[in-house]
Amino acid sequence: MGKITLEMLAKCPSHTKKKRGETLNHYLKRLTHLYFAEKGIDEIDNLSSCKNLSVLYLYDNSISRIRNLSFAANLTHLYLQNNKLSRIEGLDHCKKLSKLYLGSNCITVVEGLEKLENLKELHIEKQRLPPGEKLLFEPRSLQSLAKCLSVLNISENNIDAIEELKCLTNMTQFIVENNYLTDMKELSRVLASWTSLWRLETTGNPFCCKKKYRDRVIIMSRSLVMLDGKEINETARSFLMNWKANKDARRLHKRQYHLEAPSSNSLSTIPTLATLQGSFHSNQPGSGYLVEAGVSPLIRLAGPVEPSQATTFSRNTKTLAAMVQARAPNSTLLKQRGQAPDISMSRFPNIFAPPRPMVHEPSWETDSDLHSGPPLPLQT
Repeated sequence: MGKITLEMLAKCPSHTKKKRGETLNHYLKRLTHLYFAEKGIDEIDNLSSCKNLSVLYLYDNSISRIRNLSFAANLTHLYLQNNKLSRIEGLDHCKKLSKLYLGSNCITVVEGLEKLENLKELHIEKQRLPPGEKLLFEPRSLQSLAKCLSVLNISENNIDAIEELKCLTNMTQFIVENNYLTDMKELSRVLASWTSLWRLETTGNPFCCKKKYRDRVIIMSRSLVMLDGKEINETARSFLMNWKANKDARRLHKRQYHLEAPSSNSLSTIPTLATLQGSFHSNQPGSGYLVEAGVSPLIRLAGPVEPSQATTFSRNTKTLAAMVQARAPNSTLLKQRGQAPDISMSRFPNIFAPPRPMVHEPSWETDSDLHSGPPLPLQT
């Protein structure tokens, strides 16, 4: 069909009815809603007489550019889904625009929204993007929408990151289904900035397959009411919040314990040789050890001594050998090369010695030469 004509305007269904005898220009000035969906329109034109137009339906047409809307100072809703748009433009004069529907077009960059300070909803899902490309956001447009935009639909746009959307602090509904989001930490940071968010739709993203994904998202945002089309139960939220608080408390306590407790591998508690030197003292000159009669030899550890009383370990190996012999007489440390240990003189069995052969003596159970039965009593 092409362009919008005055004849189409006169016959267009609208909430406003034309009065009897009313001129077309006067009628067009009173129009508030225009329905031009599925009319084969490829250009927006001949609407300048509709000064009070607030809602314009132009979805399912062949429109390739947004233009000729400088008259639409009162426009609040614009429906342009399923057209052939490749850019967002021509909206600078639509100061009151609050809802913009641009789904199923060919837009690659979200731009041209710097002047729309009252825009609350932006629906730009399912763009027909070139292979390998994703929907991008111009920083200036994002900053201009930071305080006003509350509903954003960017489903099916090959999006793999949403960190840049943190600035949209007034967000209440976020639809990002069927994209390529994988980072749960990034989602947590974004949700922390969106304190008014009550609806989140993320179905079809890779991180939805992670373990306990729903529980983790509920913990991330206290304001969420609807997640992936399902209402969040307040009892479940309270349980998860308490569980998270207890888990954080245990983790903090464990971290503090490890910071305060000395490390078991620390070398600070091992005395140095300089500390040990002079710590041993003896009542026998030159021995370096204290051996008391009738008592097992021991090394007496004493407190710090004066430098004049400090002694060194004795080089008399005989004294040390005597102490070891008295302490552990079966020790193989004192065995001389080529000399077998005297097992008969051992006080304790030598666990390092080879096993002795077993000597079997005949008994009434094994000796076949004797009669079967218990031993006979001795004859007196």
